[in-house]
Amino acid sequence: MNIQEKYNIEETLNIFSLCPKKPSLAMSKWFLAGIVAGILILVFFDHRLDEAMRWAIYIVMGYFVLHSVYDIQIGSKIRYTFDAKENAVFRSSPLRAKRKILKLEQIVIFVHSEMGSWYYAVGAKKSQFIKSYIISESFSSGKKSESNQEAYEHFVLAKIDKLLNSVTNPNL
Repeated sequence: MNIQEKYNIEETLNIFSLCPKKPSLAMSKWFLAGIVAGILILVFFDHRLDEAMRWAIYIVMGYFVLHSVYDIQIGSKIRYTFDAKENAVFRSSPLRAKRKILKLEQIVIFVHSEMGSWYYAVGAKKSQFIKSYIISESFSSGKKSESNQEAYEHFVLAKIDKLLNSVTNPNL
């Protein structure tokens, strides 16, 4: 799968948009299948657990099912659009209409890390650590992740950078 399909990229002369959570869609589906399998196994061993433990496990598994369904149905379809004509970054999802989140001249793209993995995020220059938006999949160490990171940097970040340069330096 090439990077354009992986991130569901749409591109025109003045617009670049992507769905940054789409690469994790397959993992969410496998996670949901594992949870459903776990629930089925739990049903067979239902008589071995006391009632409080059984309810606690069902509640936790129910939460994970809802979280996976959210990731599959909504999270993977969140789209960020970088629009040079309107000088803005827009966010759209199945639950909310397209809305402006940042001006292009105010954004900064940075690396955010947590617990051994990291991702690219976008935020306002003066408050990027207060409110930011994930614009890539999570990367970690390993050859596959490094090749994914390199492809992301050379295609996606290069296109966003080109768009930003066209806004900040329109004469170029």
